[in-house]
This record gives sequence, structure tokens and C-alpha cells, in this order.
Amino acid sequence: MTVVAVAGERGTMREELSAAADPVLARIREHPFWDGLRNGTLPPVSLRYFAEHDVRHVVPAYARAMARCAALADHDAHGALLCSAASATFGSLPRLDSELAGLAETIGGTPGGGETGGGTPGVAGTGGTGTGGGPPGPAVHAYVSFMSAASCDSFVSGLGGLLPMTWFHLEVSGDLRRRHDPGSRYSGWIEQYCPWDGYPDYVEAYLNVVDEVGGRCSADERNRLVRHFLLAARHEWAFAEAAWQCQEWMVW
Repeated sequence: MTVVAVAGERGTMREELSAAADPVLARIREHPFWDGLRNGTLPPVSLRYFAEHDVRHVVPAYARAMARCAALADHDAHGALLCSAASATFGSLPRLDSELAGLAETIGGTPGGGETGGGTPGVAGTGGTGTGGGPPGPAVHAYVSFMSAASCDSFVSGLGGLLPMTWFHLEVSGDLRRRHDPGSRYSGWIEQYCPWDGYPDYVEAYLNVVDEVGGRCSADERNRLVRHFLLAARHEWAFAEAAWQCQEWMVW
């Protein structure tokens, strides 16, 4: 599979990870959440769930995990890349928050406020798990907990565990841009969701670190990197599924 279209030599570690992730990534791209977003049929509450959980929980957890992972790097250049990424991600949060407010104006409701003013637990924008001050839904809670644990375990665990969010964002957003209906209700959101022009260079630099680490680490560390990568890839699918279902906690 071609996960990203960026320049640079493909290393054996990224080739192994690409092959391992191919089935999961294919299912993510064709998931009803992303398909509905492309053609404009996605229920607004599902997009609001995704956007609020992403901005309030997933992105901040990613930034913190990236900073922790950077602190574990043996090589200064690796630590510098991840520190820079963590800083840029933290710095993007005010912009993402303003875009969340813009989304509410586009599809109705307000961040943390529902379409009908109700309080259904677990449905973002209705006072449940998706609100700004509320806890994440079950799948998102599992994902952010995983990122935190992986980045505390070891450098290779964190490097593998954070790669899907880094890599898949470029692939999924590129697929959205190529295949979405320009006249659909979500075309504006899709355009702003796609990463900035320099993002492919960052992904390539991250993959170069993966190749370097994978080329010299032990077999056990290599297996740990792959294992955490695949677990995170599954969490990426579970996040889309949670948004599609507006997943809520079954007990309170």
C-alpha cells in the first residue's frame, strides 16, 4: 500500500509497518464515518462527537505523549523532532478550539450544547461525554490512556504507539480531500481538517526516525514497536466507530 505520497527512501521498518497496517487502514478509510463525511450524509451529531473528542481529548493526549516520548529518546535529534511536534500540537489547540466553534455554527448547536438542549449521556454536544468539560467516551478514554501508557513504557513503545495518529491523519485527510463531494455540507470542514503544507515533511521525518530506530534496536524492541503501532491503529478505527455510534458509557 502507499500510505503517504512523500519523497524519500522507504526503509524496511516503515515497509513492515505499512504492510501490517494495510488491512486496518483500508477499513478506516471506508468506515461509515469517513464515507459519510465524504458524501455529506454523516449525521451532524457524529461529526460533532468526533470533533469535540479530538480537540478536547485526543489531540492534547497526543501532545503530552509526544513530549514524554521525546524525553526518553537516546539521540538528541530524535528528541528534538518529537519535542518540536509536541510544542506545535499544543500551540494548535486554540486554533482547533475556534474551528470547533465554527463547526457548531455550520451544523447547528454549540460546543458542549446539543441540538435539542437535552443532556443525553455520551452524545457529544448534548451534555454527555463529548462536552468540553466532560470525560471522554469509552473508546476515546481507552485510546488516550493507551497513548499515555505507551509513551511512559519506553521510547520504542511510544514511537510505535504515536505513529498511527501521525501517519494515518495524513492518509485519511488526503483521501477525504481527493474523494469528497465539493458541494457536500462538510466540504468546508474537510478543507480545514487537512493538515498544513509542511505536514508531509514532518511525517517523513518521523518515519525516518522509525527507520533508524528499527534498524538498530533489538528484536524484542522491534516487536514491541510493531505491537504498539498495531494497537494504536486499531484505536484509530475504534475512534471512528465511536463517533459513528456516538458511543456512550453504559453506566454512570
